[in-house]
Amino acid sequence: MEDPHTPIARYLRERRESAGLTRAALSGMAGISPALIQKIEQGTRTPTLEALTGLFDALEVPDLFRSHILMLSISHRYDTPAPSGAVPASDLLLLNAIPFPASFQVYASYDVLATNAAWDRLFPGLATGTTLLEWMLLDPRSRTSLVDWYEQVHLCVYGFRVMSRGVVPQRRIDELVASCARAPEWTEFWTTEPAAPSDLDAPVLRIRDPDTGASARLTMHNLGSTNPRRDWALIVFSPTLN
Repeated sequence: MEDPHTPIARYLRERRESAGLTRAALSGMAGISPALIQKIEQGTRTPTLEALTGLFDALEVPDLFRSHILMLSISHRYDTPAPSGAVPASDLLLLNAIPFPASFQVYASYDVLATNAAWDRLFPGLATGTTLLEWMLLDPRSRTSLVDWYEQVHLCVYGFRVMSRGVVPQRRIDELVASCARAPEWTEFWTTEPAAPSDLDAPVLRIRDPDTGASARLTMHNLGSTNPRRDWALIVFSPTLN
């Protein structure tokens, strides 16, 4: 695994540069010295919670990424790996009891481990054993299922680029990048930041019904498991109330 400080440093530097800020300008906004910002961006200084909070606020970092970076900053001290392996029968029973489209996915790599019937109907081809990124970019059916295909895929690729480092083995990252690079849009998605990455904190998607062709607004819930620990998350799409 990559040193957890490296992806933190990389992300904060890229976020600052994307915002068009010098270290001196960011220093004034975050209340942190330019010298400390340089050390954090170089990965030679572990940022304190106060420093991270100042940088997060100044750079308008989405809540999803704030949580991820905080997790990386302390995981090497306090965390223990979650058990891996096949999805237990009890978890599958829960998954299949959910009336809304739901799946189990591995965090950050988007590997799909299990799906329920409602998920299979709404996302044809995004089945057990596939990955979300490859389905989005390489399966033509995704362009029909996702009404705002371009925006949603760009956000997903951006999330993968930011959150996979330090969490997903580099070999797996390289495999997914090589596979997804077959899509003509890949280079643009991989090398640019979406217009509004804060949308990651309010994941409402427009999905097209495969039978009627009508679109519906659905809220995505990304639910992790802490007791018992799992190395996958429960992803559920429910009707949006507004």
